Amino acid sequence: MSNQSKKQSLLGQVNPQQKKRQSSQKKKRLSPQQQRAAMAQAQLAQTQLNNPQKQKGIKRWITLGIIALLIIVFPKPQLITYEKLGIVATSVYWSALPGLDPVIFDSSLHPRPALDKNTLYLCINKLDPDTCQKYQIIKKEGFFSALKALISN
Repeated sequence: MSNQSKKQSLLGQVNPQQKKRQSSQKKKRLSPQQQRAAMAQAQLAQTQLNNPQKQKGIKRWITLGIIALLIIVFPKPQLITYEKLGIVATSVYWSALPGLDPVIFDSSLHPRPALDKNTLYLCINKLDPDTCQKYQIIKKEGFFSALKALISN
């Protein structure tokens, strides 16, 4: 049997594999200042991870607040029942935003409301008042009734 001998390096030359082993085997000890700095960096990273969650929560509340404000401020559709000469009709009426004309969703006629007098004028030509017909409003219902009527039609 032959013995395998280990090769030795001359004049202190070190094999690259041995360099890797030596560096991985040696562990550096941190000074107390370095330990505190590492802890501070870890805490900073932790707070930065938690910060986006707080920002998302704040953004959600702001978005919900804006949506609630829009729901309260803007006009909502109404379901109105109106009558003329014994003929009764039910339509969804939206009073629109300032600067826009009101709309009756199931008609091509242009409404001119006088809701405080329970009167609705439906006009063929919105510029000519002679083309308007006067209707008596019998009943007004809220947003959910109007939504139900829109879905069922």
